[in-house]
Amino acid sequence: MERYLYFANPNDAGAPNATAELAMYPTSAVTAIFAASATTTTINLVPADGTGTTEDVVVLTHADGDHKAVMDALVSMINAQGNNTNPFQVVADKENSIFNIAGVTASAITLSS
Repeated sequence: MERYLYFANPNDAGAPNATAELAMYPTSAVTAIFAASATTTTINLVPADGTGTTEDVVVLTHADGDHKAVMDALVSMINAQGNNTNPFQVVADKENSIFNIAGVTASAITLSS
């Protein structure tokens, strides 16, 4: 069963209502996870538009130096097995104040198209 990673980061207090405020990707779309700064980890993904020319990017903001913990948690979500039969994995949902990775406080989505 394919798993999906969910990200929501509305720019205002309401629900996501603009481009790049909400995204969900199959875990197979993840191409790289890397530290981008002291407080951000970047996830590169196969683009949602299907062109394959430029990747979509999700940047997770977290506590200073927590890259390894964030990467470990992401890989655990991607590879979740056993009793976890829910294919919908919430990573960061600012709208509902749900961050399923300790230390993550925000996400930013950049679409390739």
